[in-house]
Amino acid sequence: LAFIFSDEAIKAGHTGFRTAMAKYNPAEKSTLAGIDWLQKHLDCCGIQNATDWRRNAQKATIWIRDHITDVPDTCCKRLRHQWNPIAGCGEGQAMGNSEIIHNGGCYKKMVSWLQTYIPMMGVMALVFIVFEASVVVVTCFLRQEGSSSVPVRLNN
Repeated sequence: LAFIFSDEAIKAGHTGFRTAMAKYNPAEKSTLAGIDWLQKHLDCCGIQNATDWRRNAQKATIWIRDHITDVPDTCCKRLRHQWNPIAGCGEGQAMGNSEIIHNGGCYKKMVSWLQTYIPMMGVMALVFIVFEASVVVVTCFLRQEGSSSVPVRLNN
């Protein structure tokens, strides 16, 4: 767990996110789904902010290169009654500081989310380990009790 909060993890997170942004492409579903999920569920855009999409255009392979002034629609704020943002709302929004997109970056929100839920995951793992150990002890006890009794034969 200490690795998650180390400087190396922060560098790896930035590098990984930047690489994923450069590969952002509707044809590559896994990268697309990962970034879109983060931006949609954490209400964020880019690594530090929405301008990351524009800054990564030089390194991009597919989508960003052709959409230098755009951000993905998952950067857009949603209306109260809608789960998905309005299609095309990210066009021309890569300059940041817009009223219709989330201007905050995903990286700090992701680290904050991890810091919130990692202790709970650790407790759950500890409870699981204690439960498994209890099952092993009870199984050994029952097996020992069963081996000392007289076997029962069933007649057919």
